[in-house]
Amino acid sequence: MSTSTAERAKSAVSWFFDVSVVVTGGAIGLAALTVMVLDPGADAARWWLAMFAGAPIIYLMSRFPLVLNRTAGGIEVGFDSAVLVFLACYDGVRLALAVWAVGQFLSQFTRTKRMDVRCFNVGLGILSGFVALGVMRSVDPLTTASPRELAAVGLGCAVYFVVDYVISAVSIALEERTPLVTELRHGSGLAALGVFVAIDSLGYLAALVVRSLPSWASVLLAVPLLTILVATRALSRGNEHARRLAALFDAASAAQGMTTRGEVTQFLTTHARLVVVSGQADLRDMPPTAKEVGARVRTGSGDSWLVAPARNRARASVQADQQALEALSTVGEEAFARLALVEEMGRLAQHDSLTGLPNRTVLLDRVEHAVARSRRSQLHLAVLFLDLDGFKAVNDRFGHAEGDELLKTVAGRLVSCVREGDTVARLGGDEFAVLVEDVEDVAEVELLARRLLAVLREEISIAEHDVVVGTSVGVALAGREDDATELLRNADMAMYRAKALGKDRYFVYQPSLREANIKRLEMIEALRAGMADELVVYYQPVMDFGRRQFSGVEALVRWQRPDGLVLPDAFIPTAEESGLIIDIGRRVLDQVVRDAPILVAAAGRPLSLAVNMSAHQLRVPSFLDQVRSAVEGLGASRLVLEMTETVLVQDDDETGEALAELKEIGAFLAIDDFGVGFSSIGYLQHLPVDILKIDRSFIRDIDVDVRAAALVEAILVMGRALDLRVVAEGIERGGQADRLRAAGCTTGQGFLFARPQPLAEVVRTLRDAAATGVGPVGDEATESWSSPGARSETPDFV
Repeated sequence: MSTSTAERAKSAVSWFFDVSVVVTGGAIGLAALTVMVLDPGADAARWWLAMFAGAPIIYLMSRFPLVLNRTAGGIEVGFDSAVLVFLACYDGVRLALAVWAVGQFLSQFTRTKRMDVRCFNVGLGILSGFVALGVMRSVDPLTTASPRELAAVGLGCAVYFVVDYVISAVSIALEERTPLVTELRHGSGLAALGVFVAIDSLGYLAALVVRSLPSWASVLLAVPLLTILVATRALSRGNEHARRLAALFDAASAAQGMTTRGEVTQFLTTHARLVVVSGQADLRDMPPTAKEVGARVRTGSGDSWLVAPARNRARASVQADQQALEALSTVGEEAFARLALVEEMGRLAQHDSLTGLPNRTVLLDRVEHAVARSRRSQLHLAVLFLDLDGFKAVNDRFGHAEGDELLKTVAGRLVSCVREGDTVARLGGDEFAVLVEDVEDVAEVELLARRLLAVLREEISIAEHDVVVGTSVGVALAGREDDATELLRNADMAMYRAKALGKDRYFVYQPSLREANIKRLEMIEALRAGMADELVVYYQPVMDFGRRQFSGVEALVRWQRPDGLVLPDAFIPTAEESGLIIDIGRRVLDQVVRDAPILVAAAGRPLSLAVNMSAHQLRVPSFLDQVRSAVEGLGASRLVLEMTETVLVQDDDETGEALAELKEIGAFLAIDDFGVGFSSIGYLQHLPVDILKIDRSFIRDIDVDVRAAALVEAILVMGRALDLRVVAEGIERGGQADRLRAAGCTTGQGFLFARPQPLAEVVRTLRDAAATGVGPVGDEATESWSSPGARSETPDFV
């Protein structure tokens, strides 16, 4: 518990001062009542009428105070002293003081404040009234209307306000241990004094009316008096409400920039003090005491409390403080929840969701740092690349769920074999990698490789069956000139060599494996030679969930070699490295423009035509002209350019300008495989994108894993907040489609709806869908997905 919020006992001086005020005021009130009761010349009827009419009116008017905020809280300055002025000018100061004392007791002891506060307020009210009456009586006898009498009343009212204000400030300063000048300083003090004197002067006006007119005429004063009281209270609360709203608005705005939990904690403390105007407001682990107000803050790792003192504050201020702290706690909880979501997304972006191991991105980063460190030392580092030998057979026999359990077991065994500082990562599928630092020679790494082979030769229990998968291990030690990518590539090549030698073994990378580069060069030559005749474009339809119609297609290039069809993964990376991707991209886009009329005719409506775009194409001046021509040639159909990760990492002015020009031309921009690279999230702030395509790895478990579903829902929420269309990729099961549709995703593609198809086949698919009005579904579609759904009102683009 911090000292700023701890309950502190009042000092002896504070108690002495408060008790002195209570005793003095109480003695004055008691004396006034005694004098009135024992006065044989007093008019009993008039005395009782004044008592039974005046005291309730004092109680009523005390409910309409002017609240002044101070450093430590609010002080109520009531206008009930107008009754005191009236009684003094009409019935004399002795009767006025007696009725005033009873009225103060009635108004304070019907409230719910602390007993010591109520006693103090009674004593203060009587003392202030006594001093004010003495000043008025010393200036004028208060029996005949005159300018002197008016001046006496005004001076008395001013003295009442000053006495009340100063004694209250002294009491607070003593109790809170703050400088007296701080409590006395208040920007609206003089204005409040003027309002106070003006309102209390109505009591004098009432006395003049009663003196000169029939008594019933005084009723006419009720309307303006009540109007002024209500208006004053509304103004006071309105100003305070506006201040709190402004403070809360600033807090909500500032919360959006918080990036750490520590920042949020400090933010809550700072803004709590601004909202409730108290330097003792704080965030702590303990709930508020009976003398405090507070609101619970759920931080995600436990509960904390925003607390502020309730002492010496007007009741309206206490209630408003409670509401303001609750509103601020909501802002804080949203900030904590946002940080938790960001942390979870970051963790999932850098870790494998199945095994919890670091993924390829993290491994590459750690290898890069390890390579840099090894160059400054005499020790070496190595990367071991592992690919399970029998995983596919286990997966096919027992199913994906059991296959996942096997991967978890493998991950655990690999971790158990390495040192604490080593890194085990899952690269995807059944591929793992191990980063080993500070090794003296290859023998130490070979010993680890044999240990890994041995542990994976042990049986693993799957679905009440004991299976052995084994693994092939490629080992690469970093040379002085090797970088992270080259080291991983060397380990990968060594692993494939181990498989070629019979699996269930390890192989240490040798420079002779660089002969593989020769094959890569051969592929480049073959690709260049066959580009004009062997590249074909396949199309995969994209489904609008609501309309249950195909809203577009994605163009996917294939390499039709004499010995079979080559998928993009086998040659696109080589094409990127060699620069052939520029020519490939140009040919694909031209082919799509030529095929567009056929596709649109088959669908019976304009379509969105998506084409992959490489970073290399943005560097070619003619690319913009080609896109402009394509947009014009497509007419009502839309051209969507899907950016790969290679585009996103080109964070420079040239890339940004090129993307902006593409948007100006009329092309739509999509980020493909969103979520795989953690950098993609940051680029959303300034890239002029229209569409996010959620990577299939996030969709895979959405219908069976709550956390996977939550992550996809978070991406959908983010997409809607940024006014981006979100497309789900890799939908293979009806359950996935149902879950996406329930989460608000409107568009998706995958084998569930249609596989990538040559032009002739996709034309038949689109034509059949247009004829039936319902998009076809794959063999894995479930009954729930096949049920009728509501029509979507979303635009028709991918």
